[in-house]
Amino acid sequence: MEEVLTPNLTMQEEDSTAWGRALEAQENKELSKKEPTWEEMWEIGWTNHKGTFKKAIFQSKMSATDKERLLIVKKAIEDGEIGTGVESMKKFSKAHALRLWRDLQEKRKDKILKEMVESTPKNYLLVQTEKALNQLINDLTKEPIIALDTETTGLDVYKDVIVGLSITLPIADYHVYIPVAHKKGTQLERKTVLLALKPVLTNPDIGKVLHNAKYDMHMLLRHGIKMEGLYHDTRVAMAILNENEHSYALKNLATKYGRLFGFQEDSHTYDDLFGKTSFDEIDLDVALVYAAKDTHLTWKLYQWQKTFFDDREKLRRLYQELENPLIELCVDMEQFGFLIDQDYAKEYGKELKREIEEEAKALRHHFGDINFNSPLQLAKLFYDELKLPEVKARSTDVKTLKALQEHHDGIKHLLKYRESTKLLGTYVESLPERIKKDGKIHGSFNQVSTVTGRFSSNEPNLQNLPQNARKLFVAPNGKVMLGSDFSQIEPRVLAHISGDKELQEPYLQGQDLYSTLASRVFNVPLQDCGDGSKYRKMMKVGLLAVMYGTSMFTLSSQLGITVEEAQKFIQDFFKTYPDVDAFIKGTHRKVKEKEYVETLFGRKRRFPGHKEKAIVYDKLAKQICDHLGVEEVPINLWEHKKLPYDLKRKFQDIKGDVESVRRQSVNAIIQGTAADIMKQALLNLHSHCRQKGWSLCGTVHDEALMVVDETITIDEVLELERAMTSTVSLEVPLKVDTEVMVRWGEGKPKKEWFQSVA
Repeated sequence: MEEVLTPNLTMQEEDSTAWGRALEAQENKELSKKEPTWEEMWEIGWTNHKGTFKKAIFQSKMSATDKERLLIVKKAIEDGEIGTGVESMKKFSKAHALRLWRDLQEKRKDKILKEMVESTPKNYLLVQTEKALNQLINDLTKEPIIALDTETTGLDVYKDVIVGLSITLPIADYHVYIPVAHKKGTQLERKTVLLALKPVLTNPDIGKVLHNAKYDMHMLLRHGIKMEGLYHDTRVAMAILNENEHSYALKNLATKYGRLFGFQEDSHTYDDLFGKTSFDEIDLDVALVYAAKDTHLTWKLYQWQKTFFDDREKLRRLYQELENPLIELCVDMEQFGFLIDQDYAKEYGKELKREIEEEAKALRHHFGDINFNSPLQLAKLFYDELKLPEVKARSTDVKTLKALQEHHDGIKHLLKYRESTKLLGTYVESLPERIKKDGKIHGSFNQVSTVTGRFSSNEPNLQNLPQNARKLFVAPNGKVMLGSDFSQIEPRVLAHISGDKELQEPYLQGQDLYSTLASRVFNVPLQDCGDGSKYRKMMKVGLLAVMYGTSMFTLSSQLGITVEEAQKFIQDFFKTYPDVDAFIKGTHRKVKEKEYVETLFGRKRRFPGHKEKAIVYDKLAKQICDHLGVEEVPINLWEHKKLPYDLKRKFQDIKGDVESVRRQSVNAIIQGTAADIMKQALLNLHSHCRQKGWSLCGTVHDEALMVVDETITIDEVLELERAMTSTVSLEVPLKVDTEVMVRWGEGKPKKEWFQSVA
């Protein structure tokens, strides 16, 4: 056997190598001790001894609020007001700095409160005696409009109570706080004060300006007073003037804009000053300056907002004629609430628990004994052990699971397990826990929480309520529920706004929209595009894609076709309906020029900074098209190897932002106009129901929910539908479908209902 020779290092070489390692170890040790500088930590970033670059605090993504807080902390440390709170600057982070901000606020709190009291304006007055209250009432009768606010023990309008009221009198030029239930200090009884104020609060001829008026109206109702004369809500108005605000809290708006209407200093929020302390525990001198400032700020903010509305007639009318009246409507809907069938909830809960256990058994059979609620354990099982395809990087969300169903039989059981578990925990068990003394759930409706103007709701979120969970909601004895839903309102809005006669024709001729569209776009006989046909199903999805700019990749997935086929579908649609194509492209041009779009009612959706990006996008797109000799940028851009990489990269970097704004701008016009129509319809229904002694109790998307007498006639239902369809006159008729039901989710179409009870 041939001898294998192995090289041996000489003693000198071994010493040299060992010395090199020692030097390297020493250098690493020294580098590991290196501290980032103050500037590196905050502004420019730094590289650690392992060669890893650490971003500076201000190089990371953050909200405007966090950035403002971090700047405060940075300056406080630099001024020696506080220390860094760490032994090594390597342990200093954005999260740590934000914790320091909270500590700093606590440290500053006493000082701030002391300064606030010492600098209380002379026209901020406490009302603590009957004489002062009588003088206030006398002065209030001379005011055509006032600012109003309530201070309370908490935020539950059905449980908490008023502890004081603040009022601004613009003509008399003073601002008061009337304590009525503080734990310390001289004050009048709440009943005495509210009785004295009631004629003013219920007088519709004395206008009231509030911030988040809905809350204060609820609190006054809690004490038996229905406030009349709501003139302006600065919170709702601000959302109309700028739907992109990060926060609509009064103090945050005052801090941001106060210098423009006479408030130079920062306005501290309740949490900043008092944390979790209840307002009835606040000393009266502090309560005065805080509460009186609330109405003072509200009044000044109103005056400032008014200057913008005075110059923008459409927005002024939108606010005054639509949004302001909706506030009282929201209060009424929330006060009425939803009756919950608690017996049904218990029985349904037992049924769901049985289903969950059955699905859990099936899951253990397919996947073994793991925690099926743990995304980490599921991801390890699916991708490491079972080697399922990664549709979305190690995701186990519902969308991914649906895509994985065909790859493993156990996935359908996991989907059912999740659905039942969510239904049980989020709705069936939790909803009854929120029931108030009247046996109802009283949720919240927000008219300005979405950028398109659509209503939203919470506690519960009616939009996300599963069909089976809706069955918990029932009509009271002697009543039935109506669900009146606008039919295809967004396609109808598109048909009107685009002016496309071909798109309008099905509505004018009483034809089925999707069947007609499918027949024309796919060029197949109408009889082959009826209800249930593949062409009609594809068109329902495709029309949404056209209206809202769904990507070719998403559309191909939704329709089960190739990306190229999806692109051809869109092209064929626009060739068939050229006025729709012109409307969408025109919207893209307008948003590039003006950086905003408007609904038919004048609601604006603003896209600041879009113009500059759109100019670059169009320039790059032209270069790509010229280079390739095509009219449109190809969807498979990266497959064109002849295109310069730098050109593709630049286009890709800006493509997402620009195309997102384009999609949102079209959506804002169509969905925003539909939302405005729905809001006006709700006002019409509210008025009609009041006259009849019925109640509007909620809204979900394009549907209005009402509770009416069980003796209602079909003619009365048709009257309600006309109240909705008469909202606006479009080039195509509006249509409403109504279901009648005792239990939500088990409704029957109106004709079928009245036939069954005849």
